[in-house]
Parts: sequence; structure tokens; C-alpha cells
Amino acid sequence: MTETPQFVKVADAGHPLLAEGVALHEEGRLEEAAKVYLAILAESPRDFDAAHLLGIAALQQGRFGVAQHFINAAVAVNPQNAAAIGNLGTSYLRDGQLETALQWFEMALKLEPTSQNAMINVATALTNMGRHQEAIPLLRRAHAADSSSYAVCTLLGACLTHAVELSEAVQMFEAAIREDPGNAEGWKSLSIAAAAIGDHERARESAARAIELKPQSAAPIASHRQVAAHPARSADMLFAFGNALLANGLNEEAIEQLQRAVALDEKNLRARWAIAIAHLKPIYQSESDLHESRRRFAAAIGEVGAWYGLNTDVEDPFRAVGVCQPFYLAYQPFNNRELLARYGALCATWMETLPTQPPRSRAVQARRLRVGIAAAHLHEHSVWNAITRGWVHHLDRAKVDLFLFQLNPTSDRETEDVRPRVTSLEDQPTSLPGWVEAIRSRDLDVVIYPEIGMDPLTVQLASLRLAPVQATSWGHPETSGLPTIDLYLSGDAFEPQHAADNYSEKLVRLPNLGVHVEPLAPKVSKPGLSSLNLPEDEPLLLCPGSPFKYTPAFDDVWVQIAARLQKKSFLRSSSGGRLVFFRSRSDSLDRMLEARLRQAFDTGGVDFDAHVSIVPTLERSRFFGLMRRSAIMLDTPGFSGFNTALQAIECDLPVLAFEGEFMRGRLASGIMRQIGLPELVAVSKDEFVDKAVSLAADAGRRKKLRGAIIARRAALFCDMVPIRELERQLADVVRPGG
Repeated sequence: MTETPQFVKVADAGHPLLAEGVALHEEGRLEEAAKVYLAILAESPRDFDAAHLLGIAALQQGRFGVAQHFINAAVAVNPQNAAAIGNLGTSYLRDGQLETALQWFEMALKLEPTSQNAMINVATALTNMGRHQEAIPLLRRAHAADSSSYAVCTLLGACLTHAVELSEAVQMFEAAIREDPGNAEGWKSLSIAAAAIGDHERARESAARAIELKPQSAAPIASHRQVAAHPARSADMLFAFGNALLANGLNEEAIEQLQRAVALDEKNLRARWAIAIAHLKPIYQSESDLHESRRRFAAAIGEVGAWYGLNTDVEDPFRAVGVCQPFYLAYQPFNNRELLARYGALCATWMETLPTQPPRSRAVQARRLRVGIAAAHLHEHSVWNAITRGWVHHLDRAKVDLFLFQLNPTSDRETEDVRPRVTSLEDQPTSLPGWVEAIRSRDLDVVIYPEIGMDPLTVQLASLRLAPVQATSWGHPETSGLPTIDLYLSGDAFEPQHAADNYSEKLVRLPNLGVHVEPLAPKVSKPGLSSLNLPEDEPLLLCPGSPFKYTPAFDDVWVQIAARLQKKSFLRSSSGGRLVFFRSRSDSLDRMLEARLRQAFDTGGVDFDAHVSIVPTLERSRFFGLMRRSAIMLDTPGFSGFNTALQAIECDLPVLAFEGEFMRGRLASGIMRQIGLPELVAVSKDEFVDKAVSLAADAGRRKKLRGAIIARRAALFCDMVPIRELERQLADVVRPGG
């Protein structure tokens, strides 16, 4: 990572004063050196070395505009000098002009294609732009050229971490530490990556080493004889480690580290906020554990709010918004409106401290509706496939000017396909104020956030008032709780009768599923049952939910299904069926869920391994192949699956839905009812168990259901009615009364 400019040897036959300037420069006497360089340029305006070195001195002083002026002048004299071009790129990089920096760095790399420094520069610019995947091949080249470079190893490790290639990231950070074992940041990076792959012992050891290298954070603050020189930096390290532990479901350990961060930096609102949200766990060991976490979360929100009210000197409170989000609250089968409204009120209060220009005054004009969609997932993603893609492709451009704001720089074919279809697609801002200005400058009537609760930048922006009307939808199917969000765009098929009570926003029930969704129609490949250790002669009952979707309240459901399948197998002298769960990207969460399920099966007297298989996550074509080979798909009670249910329907696979109390627990049941198959909907545990066992045992009935699915599924796809109704609803709320 380029922190300092490249200081290169100057020509031996240069200006007579040049050696004096260089000597002063090397001693750090930058002002005196600059005077010498200016004197040279006064005599010889096209002196390359003087202009280049004067630019370097300005760059070292943080005077980026001056640096750019003089290094540009040097490059004009010698456009083939890769070092000067690289330094020019560094000046733009440190000035925040990332696109320009990248252009200069790429030019330097073309001049010196084997230069490791040039490769690092290009990769640094790409990573600063969030384009980590593009940086990886370049960094692999640099690593192949010199595997001992600390800079290459750490930067490649960071990019691999972003790309979720975590095992290799760990290897890179280990290599970096071998080169510089006294670098605390390297140990911290290793700690975070190790925690992400579930190697918690290595994560703890690495974190301890990182803290040891910064002694001010190694022990309780009371034991210090003097105040640490940089307590905030040590607090940030503990904060990062706490977040890594949270990502792996180690909430109690995370809270301990976050509390240590607060002890070092008592004004650290980010750490206090993270502690409050850390009470919400991805995996619970019991229902009582779940209820206790809700109580602690509620109490902690109140405590942070009260503390903030008494501490008005907190620096930049807006930075706390989005550092952690109550994502796992949605996976609890309760009405969360009151809790999330309290959470949302604090988010909105803190975001008011963001220094921005005041919004422009505006009047509603007789023009096309100006609608913005701000989302982290304007690319191949479950939220894009289910919700956003239909809006982007099918809102009537005669009625709507559509502005997209791609908050996450990840792009793919889907992104590039829509770019010419919309009024504009903004993906350039690199800062929060930049995004605020980008959205406000479009003079929008409505801004829609398809999901709130999954992405930090999204919740920060949604906590502000950037348009007269602001809406969210069910990309994360839960109320936002934000007082700045006016509408919740849902589907009538998913909402119970009194659903408005579940939202802090005004509920808009769009017709049918509420979205225009298209079949994925992917290539289908054989699943390879033997490679997955799945039997060829048993009905397979797919349970495709993520680990955190399975709450302990429903563990008995899986035990009862297995027990009943076992009984049928014994009575009929044939295989009864097998439950098939899937591993996730988190080994830690997978182990927690498996341990809890095994305990439930042991308590119920049922052999877990005889009736349950846990297989790796499959790429799409194999997953579709497995669905076509399976008997039924079982919904996840409490938090249903929309995309997985639709994919099953594409594969003619019956989905047994569990209809919950809230929208997030009714996605699959809404689909089944929409195609006239209410017999595939259960409204209680007993009914769910009965229907699962009955369907597993009745191949003839499953065949009839497959036929019905094939005949009726077209009703789920390419539905324009919700799109037209969305246009009408938005026009009515923006221009009430016509």
C-alpha cells in the first residue's frame, strides 16, 4: 500500500544546485529543499528533476494540489518516467481522486510491467475503490515475483478476505507476519481472518499478540501507571476483533473485547452501540436464551441512548450508524416494531450530526416522477432477483425517470445490462457525504431502499431525509424502524390481515407477490449424490435455510419428522426419508447449529446420523439438479425462503410451507397459495410434521403435485400488475389528489 512517494535517484549531470536540494530533502528539511528546487526552475523551467522533487516534497507535506502541478510538469518533460507517473498517481490517490490515480498507476505499470511497486499501486487504487476482486490477479503476480513483500502479502490478504477466500487470506497474513513479526496490524488482520474461518484459537492468539505489541491495551486500564499514548487506536483494534468474533457467532467473547475497547476510549460510541447489538445472536441454544437476549438488547438500547444524552461531546456520532445492525432480530418469531423503532430513532438522531449541505428547496412540478433506487445489490443477488430487477426493467419510462445508486461497487452483467436502461447509474462516490450529495442532487420525488438492515451505507443513507418520500421493501423482510422511512412496499400474498401493526412505515400491499420476478432457468447438472454421501434410494427432504434461520423453538419439528420417517421405514421395510441441511460460509455457525440439533435428536431418542445429512453449499446448477432429484423442500418456520421456494417451483419440486405470523414467515406459503396449492401450506407444527411425513411416503401424490406445479407456476412469473400499481401508489403519495 503506497503511503509515501517513490524517491528516485536523480541524474548525475543535473543542475549544480540539485545535489544541495536533494541533501536537504533527505534530511527532512522540506521547506529549504523546496526553495532550492524553485530556484532551479526559475533558471530552467523544464528541469525534470527539480519539478519532480518539488512535487514529492509537496506530496510529503500533504499539499496535494501543489504536488500534482509540479509532478504533472515533470511528466510533461519526460512522459516515459514510470517513477514520476507513479508519484503523480500517489498524489491523486491521497487526494481522494481514485479514478485519476488508477489511470496514472496503470500507465506506470504499462511502462514497467514487471515492477512490483507499480503492481502494488494499481492494486491499492482498486482496493480503495472497493474493486478487490480485480486487484487479486495483479497481486498474485506481484507475490509470485517476490513472496517476501510485507505490502503484497497484507494487501493480497485483505483482498482475499473481501472475496471470502479466507483460507488463502490467512496464509497471506501469516507470510506477512513472518516478514514483520512486530507489526500489530498484521496480527490484527490475521486474527480477523482466522475468526472468519472459525479458527478461534488462532484468532484469539493473534489478537493477544496484536494487543501485546500495543501495551496500552494489554490489560485492564486500571493497571496502567500512565495514560496510553494512542488509546483510540488500540480501542479500534479491539473493536475490529470484536466484530470478527460477532461474525462467527461468538457474541459473548465479542462483548468482552468491545467492553475493553470502551474502557480504553469511553467516548467510543461505535463500541457501545456494537455491544448493544451483540446481544442478538445468530444461533441460540434454547428458547430462554433467545428471550434473554431480547431483554438485554432492549435494555442496552436504552442505556446507550441515555448515555448519549449525557455526553454531547461525542465525536462524529454518525459513524456509529451501521457499524453493527440488528440483522438477527428478524429471525425471531416476534413483533419487533417497538424495538426497531427505538433503534431507528437513535440512528436518525446520530445521522443528523453528519456535516452536509442543507437540502435544496423544491416544488413538485408537472413532470415524470423522479424515482431513485439506492441499493448495495444492483447485481446478481437474492434481493436483486426477487425485487429490484423487476422495478428497474419494467417501471414505465414514460412516467418515471429512474436513478440508480450502486452503493456497493460490485458489478456484473446484470449491472451493465441496466446501465443504458435508466436515466443514470451512480457508482462513483467514495464517501458518505459524497453519496448524500449524489442522491440529493438528483432532485428526487422518491428514493427507495430495497433492503435496510444488511448493509452499513444503506442504513446510514436511509436514516437521513434525502427525498420527500422514502420507502423500503422486503430485501430484509422486517420493518426498518427508521422515522425517515415513509412506506413499506410489500406483497398482498404475504401479509396477514392486520399486518399494518407490524411496521413503523405505512404498509403498501402491492397485488399478488408484489414483484415482477423472472425464472432463473439455469443450466442443470447432476448433483452427484454419492459425492455428497446422500442415498440413492431414500426420499430427500431438503432444508435449505441458513443456520440462523433455524430457531430452537422448532427443533422438535425436525426430530418428530425424523422419528415418524423412521417408524414408517420400519413398518414398510423401506427407506422412510432423509433430512438434508446445507453448510454455510461460517464453519462456526454450522457447528453451533449441528451441535444443538444433535442434542435435540438425542433428547428425542432419534439417531441423528441415520436421518440427517449436512451437505456443502452447491453451485446453482448442482443445487437445481439436487432439487429435481429430491422428494420435497421443507420451509424454514418463522423466516421463510422466497428465492429458494421459487427455484424449487422451477424444478417441479413441491414446497411444504409453514405459514407464520409475520410477512417474513409467509413467503413460501404466499407462493403456494398464489398457484392454488393450499394443501402445501401448514399453519401449525403438528400439521407441518404430518404433511412432511405423508408427502415423503407418497410418491404418487408427489407426482400429481409436480404436475399441478408445472401447470400453474406461470402465474408467479413476469407479473406486471404489481409494477403498474407501484407506479400509481408512488404518484399518489407524491402528488396527492392528482
